[in-house]
Amino acid sequence: MAIFLGYMALVSRMKEIKRVFEYHGAEHKTIACYEAGEELTVENIKKFTRFHPRCGTSFLLFVMVVSIILFAMLPRVDMVILRVLMRLALLPVVAGLSYELIKWAGRSKNKCVAWMSKPGLWLQKLTTREPDASQIEVAIASMEPCIPENKEDDRW
Repeated sequence: MAIFLGYMALVSRMKEIKRVFEYHGAEHKTIACYEAGEELTVENIKKFTRFHPRCGTSFLLFVMVVSIILFAMLPRVDMVILRVLMRLALLPVVAGLSYELIKWAGRSKNKCVAWMSKPGLWLQKLTTREPDASQIEVAIASMEPCIPENKEDDRW
């Protein structure tokens, strides 16, 4: 986990990546505005936070934590190939558990869940930046084709 966090800290200092992270912030703010039921305009979107509980960055953190816990419970096996096969066999379990956790974190208002989500939101301080108006416009243009005509089709 330290390697991942160190890598993210170093990469987030690169000029090109900072720009990518501004677009990432625009995406989060746009989704937050949409989920709040407000019209997708630059001014409305600016009011929202760039941190989102269902972010892919948070998901990666959940994957790492779940895999560390799950793989730590595996019996010690000396055969490298068997160890690799056991971990490969458990990848769908790790992904499934992580997905359910991130989904739960995105819709729950429980204080325990909010506490559990904090590290992912802290990590987003590295992977998102405040966007400018043109980046928000790109996020709006990207979001609009994804919005279903029937609101009931968009219940997460």
